[in-house]
Amino acid sequence: MGVMKFNRREFLEVVLASAACTGFDGCISFDEIGAEYPGWKPGEMDLHFVYTGCGENIFYRLPDGTAILNDTGDFYRPRDLNRVPLLPSADRLGGEWMARYLKRVYPEKTIDYAIFSHWHADHIGHAEFSGDGTQGNDPARAFRYRVTPDGRKVNGFLCVAEEFGFRRYFDHQYPNRGAYGSNDTSRRLLQPWVEAEAKKGLVVEPFKVGALNQIALLRDPVRYADVFSIRNVCANGKLWDGKDGYRDYAAEHVAATGKSAIAENTLSMGFVIQYGKFRYFTGGDVQPWLKTKGGKKVNYEALVGERVGPVSFCKMNHHGCDNAMTEDFIKAVRAQAYTSCMWCPWQAHPKALERLAKIGSYDGKRPFIVPNLVTDIQTQAKNASAYALDASGASHVVVKVLAGGERYRIYLLEAADESMRVKAVVSRTTES
Repeated sequence: MGVMKFNRREFLEVVLASAACTGFDGCISFDEIGAEYPGWKPGEMDLHFVYTGCGENIFYRLPDGTAILNDTGDFYRPRDLNRVPLLPSADRLGGEWMARYLKRVYPEKTIDYAIFSHWHADHIGHAEFSGDGTQGNDPARAFRYRVTPDGRKVNGFLCVAEEFGFRRYFDHQYPNRGAYGSNDTSRRLLQPWVEAEAKKGLVVEPFKVGALNQIALLRDPVRYADVFSIRNVCANGKLWDGKDGYRDYAAEHVAATGKSAIAENTLSMGFVIQYGKFRYFTGGDVQPWLKTKGGKKVNYEALVGERVGPVSFCKMNHHGCDNAMTEDFIKAVRAQAYTSCMWCPWQAHPKALERLAKIGSYDGKRPFIVPNLVTDIQTQAKNASAYALDASGASHVVVKVLAGGERYRIYLLEAADESMRVKAVVSRTTES
């Protein structure tokens, strides 16, 4: 039998059609492929997962136009560049590329919210500066930054803050920064900025676990009051109890072990955005294990999933690494589709992909797995590649929820340049 040959467009069509046939009951649109991303318009909700190769970079435009920046990482790993490239190039910092991306999709100069899930460089940036600004002593972890004319060293979120103002601010620990032994350099990088901006009017307040609409629509909330909400689920080891309060698992862990240090990832902030039937969860890098009273070991990630419940779209916890996205969490959220934000070839890990493909989604179909980049390591996952929407090469992932939340589209956009070219797109009906 001869080998079938396809041009790029024919190849994409075959990949997309095959993906749809695996159980993702979506409508595939070829008309938009090759065109520029259409952008946001009132009534829509856009969730942007921006690829730079340096970390997690997420931006939300809500139905009334309210804008949220949810992490901007800048973590450089030279040993992985052959598998996870810095894009569009290594000539700029990850935070600088993120700022340029935001200018393309958001025409205003002020973003309503800056929200940071936890103190790690791949989510915020870092203040661990080596002498020449490019390379640290550890070849596996190089630290990059830029020196401003007034002598400040910036990367990550601070690059975005040079271009945009912010109205409101949340992190997972305010005002008790550094609790539970967190001493990551991202906290030291960000704290001076927060203090300076607060004097200029930035609203800084504690993230209240369990609160409904503490993070709220700020432009036209009345119009969407019946169909839109944001629920604070977890932060700093505290988990919403499903009613009016929370349980402090971090405090219980300290009491049970006598050790105050807790893995920073586990302390991540998480919340659910709901628009009509569409539900989305992001939990930063939340991971499974803590101890409770009597030293009992509990899967904290799974408990978070129980509070979240079924969702339409889910950002993978901890980039889809093998120490997160446990089966019990997946069974709780049963998302129709997942994506990961990556800077390492193990994100998402083959075992995590296999768990996702095995368990399925809440509407009875297999979930759509949408990595920012499919590497040779990820193709090791049994059957997982059959469920991955992959348009070849690194991509920005954008989820566009249409007015009312009844349908949504998943776009892959070119990350190798700034064209915003659509590489693939599918449309999906939201299940209740």
